[in-house]
Amino acid sequence: MKRRISSLFAGLCTILLAAGFTVTFALAWKKGITAGINSLVGFFLSIALAPIFHELGHVFFAKIANMETVYVKCFCFKISVKNGKRRFSFASPFAPDQTQTIPKKGGNMQSRAGLYTLGGMIVEGITLIVVVALALLWSITGFKNVAFLFWGLVPYMAYLFLFNLAPAEYPLGKTDMAIYLGIKRGGDVEKNMLSAMEIQGELYEGKSYAQIPKDLYFDTPQLREDEPLFLIMLDLRYRYFLETDDMKNATVALNRLAQLQGYLSDEEVENVAAELVYLHSIRGELDLAEESSKLCRNLLMQDTLTAKRILLAFSLASGTTDAIEPLQRQAKEAAKTERILGVRKFEEKLISRILQA
Repeated sequence: MKRRISSLFAGLCTILLAAGFTVTFALAWKKGITAGINSLVGFFLSIALAPIFHELGHVFFAKIANMETVYVKCFCFKISVKNGKRRFSFASPFAPDQTQTIPKKGGNMQSRAGLYTLGGMIVEGITLIVVVALALLWSITGFKNVAFLFWGLVPYMAYLFLFNLAPAEYPLGKTDMAIYLGIKRGGDVEKNMLSAMEIQGELYEGKSYAQIPKDLYFDTPQLREDEPLFLIMLDLRYRYFLETDDMKNATVALNRLAQLQGYLSDEEVENVAAELVYLHSIRGELDLAEESSKLCRNLLMQDTLTAKRILLAFSLASGTTDAIEPLQRQAKEAAKTERILGVRKFEEKLISRILQA
């Protein structure tokens, strides 16, 4: 759908939501105060439950598609995986709900990504059917007050289902159906997404960046610079260049990422700064390396293989030889906790290259 039509459809969905809520509450109120209160409780519960069921659908079908979920945000809850540890925290209910996954193997990515994309709507649709069935059951059996608790759930659940059912694109991004159709029809963004997912899947299986077919990095449609997939692919190309020792193109890719930091999250800005520390260090540009390090001190203090690789490069460049042996030991320990085998192989290759220089 074009943006204008998408906006009109979103407006229609909002009108239907308001109408559904008004009718449900009015009918409940006629049956009594308890029924009216129950319909309100059901409505406000649905605002929390609908996005939770939607994202759980993505999680469930991601598992079927052999993908590992690394981030889930639904309603005011957030679960993320960092350094192999799951972390639960609260989030703004107004922030976009989303699920992020990593394929655990390559191959058949179009079908797997399509299944994962539709997972939220499938579970949401099934949940909506169950809720309506229970509302009808309680209505038929005479438990009107209980029935209106379930009828109160229906308007917002139906709204969110219809909202994603249309192949629309809103300011916050595409709906699940729009992404799915893009996957099936070979849209430019979705082609880049499938390439990135295939690279991630092969990394998980144990191939390093340079061992993955080159066409996955470079034979993809050109995207706008503010498109998240453009930034993801640029980062993957940087790592490919780095492993193949193409320092000229690696520098160009990383500098371009740094120039586009306005489109990056705080964590991504920190990752780019850390890689700048690495590049400046291996070129002996200590002043620039120290300047970049100010933006990524927290990252460099972590017990990750990437952090140890960057600190090793900086220590050698600055002549801090007494730090080399401890950092080597720490790198070996960090390698044991790196879950993605291809990333471990990549980092160990770069560390070996640093020590041999």
